[in-house]
Amino acid sequence: MPARRVRDGKGIHRPHRAPQADARRGRPPARVCLALDPRIRSRWGNVAARLPPTAPLGRHDRSRNRNQVTIRLQRRLETLFGLERRKDKLGLDGTLALLAALGDPHRRFRSILVAGTNGKGSVCAMVERVLRQAGRRTGLYTSPHLVDFRERIRVDGRWVDDGWLEGTLDRIEALPEGRDRTFFEVATALAFLWFAEREVQIAVVEVGLGGRLDCTNVLSPDLCVIASIGLDHTDILGDTLEKIATEKAGIVKPGTPVICAAQPAALPTIEAIARELRAPVLRAVACRARHARWGSFEARCPLRGRHQLENLHLALATLAAWARGDSAIDRAAVQEGLARTRWPGRLEPCPADPRLWWDGAHNPDGVRSLLASWIEDLGFDPPRAIALALSRDKDLSHTCAAIAERVPDALLIATRAGSVRALAPEEIQATAAARGLRVETIHDLPAAVRRALEVAGSGRALLTGSLFAVGEAMETFGGAPGEWT
Repeated sequence: MPARRVRDGKGIHRPHRAPQADARRGRPPARVCLALDPRIRSRWGNVAARLPPTAPLGRHDRSRNRNQVTIRLQRRLETLFGLERRKDKLGLDGTLALLAALGDPHRRFRSILVAGTNGKGSVCAMVERVLRQAGRRTGLYTSPHLVDFRERIRVDGRWVDDGWLEGTLDRIEALPEGRDRTFFEVATALAFLWFAEREVQIAVVEVGLGGRLDCTNVLSPDLCVIASIGLDHTDILGDTLEKIATEKAGIVKPGTPVICAAQPAALPTIEAIARELRAPVLRAVACRARHARWGSFEARCPLRGRHQLENLHLALATLAAWARGDSAIDRAAVQEGLARTRWPGRLEPCPADPRLWWDGAHNPDGVRSLLASWIEDLGFDPPRAIALALSRDKDLSHTCAAIAERVPDALLIATRAGSVRALAPEEIQATAAARGLRVETIHDLPAAVRRALEVAGSGRALLTGSLFAVGEAMETFGGAPGEWT
């Protein structure tokens, strides 16, 4: 079944700043060929729930009044961030009711909805940046944030306004059941209302957890995208790839094209669900030939690591599907947009100390890809020390096994982020030791990172296991993302 033609939209061309110094300069280009194969609820603590003692401000938000607003907003959010996930609140009813009370803002913009276990945020970042480069006014909704809640909600690369956030939170709290809504219900409503009021043309939206019952699934997207699927959140989504794929494929809508990463284990489940809904399935295929059936793009991957090549393939496949109804998505927009893509916290060095690297890999597949990229793609020696922080719902045993298999001589430093969902370092220590790893336990995350750097000496140390932990390290050691255009 051919893909549905995507409706054309009027471009809004806005000036773009010159890109920042390219941290990727000197990196060999990844030659990518694209082929599309037509065969083919939670509480506020659910998603990076924390803010620093003083919420950071953008460079242009230095006035005393703005500073006071930001501090007040921080205090409002902190009262909500500590609440735990509630399984009894999973579902779309609460989100739909809240959006209805706000005037159904989710019906006022077009969207691309991206689900998956690993890589969905990277795919969102690349797709949004190319669409923006092509002149479209874009919204981007992702989770979790690294340092500041406002990172999650962007229009044309800019954070949501903090004064607007505070006023809208007041408005939501005044609604019936306003104090009983979940974190993701409120965060999603904030994003969709901001997008509607800012008149975005296309929003790229990352699913928070699963798909079928995730708050973002209230959208009627133009494209449904499913990134790599693995075992994660098994207590909620199921303990097999088939069960998890079923939940992820819950975002599929009747007749709406589905763009999938190449993943043989999950594809049959996704295709079966799409077939019932008469939704065409397009599979992104990495290949070496310069020609592909749906066009060919040669591009430099903007993010480090072999796993990011798979995400790049999927992003290009998504853009190719969108471009069938939007002529502004041309080769120049793709190449320049990718060159300007930033996605902090993913296999990157700390700007203040290049010996320290961090990555938010938080499950066994992610850690395997991270370490393979570290050694084989970047050509680094194995890290001498790894600071590991995980959330309670992660697969600790297999994550430790992945580390022991790839870097058995590394010193593992068990630590924790400040999130209420953090796993106790003692549990990490016991499991890692059982896998034959050398382990130390340091509860304080900055101290754990400093210990890793001490062990690394002139070599490199790695912090991984949690984007929560990466964000906290950025606050201490530098590298907080800020706004980018």
